[in-house]
Amino acid sequence: MALQEPIPGPDSGKRNKLLDRDREIHDWYRFVLGYPPHLVRLYLDRLEAEPGEDRVLDPFSGTATTPVEARKNGFSTIGVDANPITSLATRVKLRWGLDTDDLIEQLASIIDDAAGRLLAHDLDPLVDGGFQTRLEDKAFEGDIPDLGALTSGAAPSEPVNVDVILSESAKKLIPKGFISEKPLKRVLALRLAIEENTEVIEREEFFFLALSNTVVSTAGNLGFGPEVYRKSPKEDAGVLSDFFGVSAQMIHDLTRVQNQGDLPSAWTRSGDARTMDCLEGLPPSDLIITSPPYPNEKDYTRSTRLETVLLGLVEEQSDVQDIKRSLLVSNSRNCYVDVDDGKHIEDIDEITSLADRIEEKRIELGKDSGFEKKYHEIVRHYFGGMYLHFESLKDHLNPGAKLAYVVGDQQSYFRINIPTADLLEKVGKKAGYQPLDTELWRERFATETEKTIDENVLLLEYPG
Repeated sequence: MALQEPIPGPDSGKRNKLLDRDREIHDWYRFVLGYPPHLVRLYLDRLEAEPGEDRVLDPFSGTATTPVEARKNGFSTIGVDANPITSLATRVKLRWGLDTDDLIEQLASIIDDAAGRLLAHDLDPLVDGGFQTRLEDKAFEGDIPDLGALTSGAAPSEPVNVDVILSESAKKLIPKGFISEKPLKRVLALRLAIEENTEVIEREEFFFLALSNTVVSTAGNLGFGPEVYRKSPKEDAGVLSDFFGVSAQMIHDLTRVQNQGDLPSAWTRSGDARTMDCLEGLPPSDLIITSPPYPNEKDYTRSTRLETVLLGLVEEQSDVQDIKRSLLVSNSRNCYVDVDDGKHIEDIDEITSLADRIEEKRIELGKDSGFEKKYHEIVRHYFGGMYLHFESLKDHLNPGAKLAYVVGDQQSYFRINIPTADLLEKVGKKAGYQPLDTELWRERFATETEKTIDENVLLLEYPG
């Protein structure tokens, strides 16, 4: 396949940016640290993949950048992730056969229902709270109704009881200050309206994803830099109008995709990438383009915590722990005492000596927090978990399959450099894969060390 535009160079700040032409479907819900669709196109071309013949797998699919972009370019795809909110995103973004007329009809019902619940609290359904609605300068394909007309006839109905919808245990899962009282009521009014007015799970999940987008972009007091942090609280926000705009854009995108004709097949699964049991029964793949977590202190469940709780995907702290246990060990908050993944790479001296240096540095610096004592263990378990991942993939790849892993070097542990791609190449060789190349994707500035570190693409081949 031929690339349709030049890709910015590794030292360009634009290399990891989403291009305007790529917003269709990808923009429904995005993860702050995700890679852009043009990376997928670049490596489909680089690895000489054939549309209609090769199947593309992403075992760490996140918000489905690889499966969506590969499918848009004519490839059948499989997306796998263990986090419930990103699994939801993958399912919805690859569900291209929904009836858009039904979605428009149910969107109208949802808006009317939610508006009535807000009026019961004396909350204006269309307050914009100083935030810009997404409806300006939009030309939607499909008969999208007027938002003002939908809300003008709404009458007060059943109010939102936050204490009924969110248990005390669920409330405790939301980091303090992540959402203010009025936006919270607006979000929960929409959640109830979606649950009451969608007849099948596929449509409910469609609007839940639109609501997730709205929670992050409009309702919450969230900032990303790249860690999630609390911003100044909003007294109110235009949640209903923003949700309507997101939903309308999603319906518009679906209409455009459906007008393009036959669609390649797509499968989605939820599961642990260290076992890949979830792929049983699916056809083997010919290509992988993916980005696993890096060994650092980023808690991926915290970055998506607000929308995960507000949609009811977790209720208890034990639910969050179950999610963390299903993820590759990459930070101290999912490095549990009973994990033994590190035993699988004890014979790779470069990894064990690196872990030893990190522990020696901790002792030298006198750092003795529980988190810091885990740093050397994380390195062992991360690469051991990736060995398990490579081993478990073998039953689900065709001989000659090509693999592209986007991974960044790290200096999060006492500023000791972790050359992730180099070490993963050794792990891949131990698991029986043939290294092809390591290519620089981009250079990024590490604020902690004030140095530029590399993000690479590791290329491997599975001999079979």
